[in-house]
Amino acid sequence: DAIAFIIGNCGTTKSPDSIELAIIRFKMRNHCVLSIYISSIFLSIFNTLEGFPTVASFNNQKANAIRYLSSRVRQDEAEPNEFQSYATNRRKALSKILPTAASITTCISPSLAASNIIYTDSTTALDATDRIAVPLEFIPALNAYVVHYYLFGERFGAVIDTGSPFLTVPSTCSKWSYKYLWGCYKPELTSGSGYADTYVALDNNLGTVAWRRAGFAFEREMPPQDLVFGVFGPDMLDGPGGVFFGLIKETDRRIYPSFLGQTGYEAFCMDLRRSGPQLVLSKMPMIRDGNYIPLVRDLNRRYKASVVHYTAVASQLIVNGSPIRCNEKKPTYVIFDSGCSGMSVSEGLFDDRYVQARKNKEKSLWGEVTVTFETRAGNEVHLTATKPFTTSLDNKTLSRYRGNIIVLGLAFLDGLAMTIDVGEGKLQFSK
Repeated sequence: DAIAFIIGNCGTTKSPDSIELAIIRFKMRNHCVLSIYISSIFLSIFNTLEGFPTVASFNNQKANAIRYLSSRVRQDEAEPNEFQSYATNRRKALSKILPTAASITTCISPSLAASNIIYTDSTTALDATDRIAVPLEFIPALNAYVVHYYLFGERFGAVIDTGSPFLTVPSTCSKWSYKYLWGCYKPELTSGSGYADTYVALDNNLGTVAWRRAGFAFEREMPPQDLVFGVFGPDMLDGPGGVFFGLIKETDRRIYPSFLGQTGYEAFCMDLRRSGPQLVLSKMPMIRDGNYIPLVRDLNRRYKASVVHYTAVASQLIVNGSPIRCNEKKPTYVIFDSGCSGMSVSEGLFDDRYVQARKNKEKSLWGEVTVTFETRAGNEVHLTATKPFTTSLDNKTLSRYRGNIIVLGLAFLDGLAMTIDVGEGKLQFSK
């Protein structure tokens, strides 16, 4: 029936244009996994046809349709036997399989705010006052790493997120979701924070976040510290929603207190190496040499982003062996966001890459992606992912910048240790 519907709506010419529009009609009527799979098959078929429309024939409606399809269908052409190796190579799986709803739409984290709407088992104490190391747990259903902590004596879990600033918990209690048991919220054990509730638009979920205060600790036996945190209602937890443990420290004054801002930690290391994933927090700088990537604050200072993202300037972007031409007057800003499973790129870059791939008759739009950075010592750092799930970045705050913006997620970071000295603006990767 699906095939008949698409073919029947192609018209008499059966051109790539008509097939494309038929797929859009089909997807609008059938929002399900099967429709996505069937649409991806047709998309792969007509992309190989001769006489694909030239650049001059593109119009806004067509470009938007292409972005809609490309951001929602699988972009891999893997043979069936490749899926057998996914269980033994998680990093490869993260960047090649279709992520769950929880990870597809988390590239735009709660920290990307506009006005008053926010868009968005043991612990080793290395030094009781200056440094602490906390284990991380990989949750396959989330395609993300989770950190555990205690509020008012109750154990919680949240996705470790370098793209947002807040400590958050669910408003639910003892309800096992299909993704993860986040924890049990008990409002009677909390107190008022002095901050008004906010209406949140996060991914495709809308809801109210209450801001409360309670004692926080990474281990039940540790003395708690009184912190402000956000409480996500059920509407924020359904579908692509979830609970985040934000590691962005610096925000605008109108933004509520960040976790790092309240605890006084100046540096952290998100260690996702195979030896044992962990989060290390430090009140002293952790980078000791000059082989670091400088972080920039341009998106906050010049383009009014509400938080200071961990952002660096890329020296080169290569996709499927072809370099992407960058505007020399407009640097390519790269945001490091562990709450994102794949990659998100600015609209102009997405369109340019689409045109390049069709011109070169490439089979995959985002096959092998390598982003290169230069360190202060003059060395190069290469971050690579194979077929990361890639979407077009659509954020009103960041759209003020007319150059390229890339959000790199877990597909590029898994297997590495990423150390950030927040106050000194330094970033370093270790294998």
